[in-house]
Amino acid sequence: MPRYRNSLNVDKDNKDPSMTRRTFLSLLGVGALVGAGHLVGASLVGFLYPNALKTPPSVFSIGRPKDVFASEGRVFNPKQKCFIIVRSGKVRVQTAVCTHLGCTVNAVETGFSCPCHGSTYDLEGLNTGGPAPSPLVYFQVFRGASGELMVDKSRAINDPGAAWYSETA
Repeated sequence: MPRYRNSLNVDKDNKDPSMTRRTFLSLLGVGALVGAGHLVGASLVGFLYPNALKTPPSVFSIGRPKDVFASEGRVFNPKQKCFIIVRSGKVRVQTAVCTHLGCTVNAVETGFSCPCHGSTYDLEGLNTGGPAPSPLVYFQVFRGASGELMVDKSRAINDPGAAWYSETA
């Protein structure tokens, strides 16, 4: 017969076990409190960490005018997701983001093609097929205070002819 009513020891020598139910439940409660404290502490550290997005700035440089105008054609800028188009002393910057769901379009011989859902655009960025609701926009190009050509992505231009920037104009 055990010595105490709730004792787990049923040995004949009447030695109680080293851990009772009360001790076990007390340790379980302390462990739960420590775990809850760690959760609160981790939440506090997460709250204090800055929640800044690593997005590129809306105004960026495409280079010095003599370097930009030295080459002809269409160049893709992967960091800003745009195409820099230079033709006969004029430059314009066009978005490479599809107007359907925001995929990055690819340059093809006939214009641009979206690999995600099949939207197609002509060389001017006007949508010619697929689910894209609107054409690709252009961004304002201007000469900055440092003399470099700057692009402002917050100023969209919808007219392909008005988007050209020239040093003479």
